[in-house]
Amino acid sequence: MKPGSAEKTWLALIALTLVGAWLAETGEAGTPLMLTVAVLIGVKGRTVIDRYMEMREANPRIRRVLYAFNLAIPLMVIASHWFGDAIARLTSIA
Repeated sequence: MKPGSAEKTWLALIALTLVGAWLAETGEAGTPLMLTVAVLIGVKGRTVIDRYMEMREANPRIRRVLYAFNLAIPLMVIASHWFGDAIARLTSIA
């Protein structure tokens, strides 16, 4: 990573976090907001994986596992929004 690049990346991650928090507080709940938040989660995760964990140069198998995990998290956000009641019924004890 070039000098100063880590700081710029960190500031971009902070900005994306603030955008996500602002949207969560001011946006109208629904599919467009959920999709936006899921995209923000994916972008931030991929940025951390590539920039801070330096997975671009890592073993391709390890990199693919992390990329798959990073894809799974936003997909779980989407699934919990669309199928939240069904997931709650399936996972409840009572």
